Amino acid sequence: MMKESVRSSRRGPAHLWWVALGLVVLLTACTVKGTEEPVGSNDVVEPAPSGHGDWQVPGLVDRSGAPIEVPTPEPATGKTLDVTDFGADPDPDSHDDAPAIRKALDAAEPGDEVFLPAGTYDLRSTDPADKSANIVLRNGVHLRGEGQERTVLLTSLDGEKDSRVIRGSGVHDVIVADFTITSRHEGPLGDDPNDGDTGGGPMYGIHIGAREGKASSRILVENLGIRRFERHGISVKASREVTLSGNYISEATAVGPGGQGYGIAIEGSADQHDPDAANDSRHNVVIGNTFDGRHLRHAILLQFPTHNNLVAENTIVGSLLDAIDLHGEGEYLNEVRDNTVIGGQRAGIALGNPGGAKNKHDASGPGNWVHSNDLIGNRQGVLVILGTPDTLIEDNRITAGKDSKTGIEVRNAPGTVLRDNLITGGTDRFWAIQLSEDRGTDGRGKGIPSGLRVEYNVIRQAANGIRIDAGEDLSMVENVVDDIGGAKLRVADGIEVSRSAQGSSSTRASGVSRSRESAR
Repeated sequence: MMKESVRSSRRGPAHLWWVALGLVVLLTACTVKGTEEPVGSNDVVEPAPSGHGDWQVPGLVDRSGAPIEVPTPEPATGKTLDVTDFGADPDPDSHDDAPAIRKALDAAEPGDEVFLPAGTYDLRSTDPADKSANIVLRNGVHLRGEGQERTVLLTSLDGEKDSRVIRGSGVHDVIVADFTITSRHEGPLGDDPNDGDTGGGPMYGIHIGAREGKASSRILVENLGIRRFERHGISVKASREVTLSGNYISEATAVGPGGQGYGIAIEGSADQHDPDAANDSRHNVVIGNTFDGRHLRHAILLQFPTHNNLVAENTIVGSLLDAIDLHGEGEYLNEVRDNTVIGGQRAGIALGNPGGAKNKHDASGPGNWVHSNDLIGNRQGVLVILGTPDTLIEDNRITAGKDSKTGIEVRNAPGTVLRDNLITGGTDRFWAIQLSEDRGTDGRGKGIPSGLRVEYNVIRQAANGIRIDAGEDLSMVENVVDDIGGAKLRVADGIEVSRSAQGSSSTRASGVSRSRESAR
């Protein structure tokens, strides 16, 4: 049984520096297994100001701040029920195999496992009791194939509202593993984030949610391939203790506004702000998954009030918008660490979002912790906007490419701390760190950086160093800016910056320029 905890050693700082900056090739359909070591960090993190009761510390901790282990289900201890014994035919283009799979699930008891041998299973019908889903999970009953590339579930769902291949509502102690979910949809894949009229296939590959206000819990989804879906590959809504590990997600059929083309989405409920509620979204783990982002709007998304989740050790190559996105609806105290994001068209990691057709996005919540990530060749490495408060951004390794704009960009984000990040690369217009005014979105989130601390960052062999266009109550401490092609430090007129121990060494930015000319 895999256990996840907030305490583990970090990876070496240069484990992926061999990756070429221009890398945009498709990753092969590999599985990245979650580590057997506990996950997280030994570092002490300062509690964040929070309006959420006594939940104050980010990551996999309880409300007192003590590290926890997220439980996952025990392996099957009972019978193995082979779906071919119930009439399923693993040959492609056979009859409808969904009824046989449902019969096997109905015959199983808690502790049993329903097994799908290698082959292709045609899912042509929905569950009689749930017309939105081909297959409905049951408490304590596992569903397992013979391998991600060997067992395929092929659905005929094609654009039906809220359609799901697999659905679990208020379920617990379930493992779903070792097969691929895809659809018969043969239309184009999504590639235009502004086009909301394309799509096809099921809305969701897997949808885990609450039932009558009670969360699903203790769920493990591992080693799945999911492709040719319209909205979310895996959706976890108003649930807790759901672990998603080693999955490969690609090929959304739509990536337009309104929720299309998300690889994995961890969501709270828009109207649920009580951490004591039975459907409070927390303690979910997204670890060791791989995403081909060429046809994904976002690879990993946290949305609505959801907290104390872990997003770790995922690999994302390319994404059309922000690859890992805290979507600007109150997400708080989450830990995002040790991910690798390569070649995204927008930010590698973003907190706050200016969009929203139905639910107007703005700031993420307080106290999120973004650390130890490798962010290579994205437009921005980390972006924090619209009033997202008290974010700790530390120990990230950011390597700019030819289309990169900023390493870390902070607009209206009070209390943000940038610490011990290493930033390199970029062309003439790239800035390693930039603080600027946020113009807001429809009146939401407008403001300037305030109460920011920029400490002990290393900017080396970059196009430009630190640029401050707006802000108040700003502190800079011992940032190393070395071997820079352009400006080391540029501060707009009228901005005061506290510079404790700044500028004593020849390797540090030598003073603050009061003009807009480059300080070399």
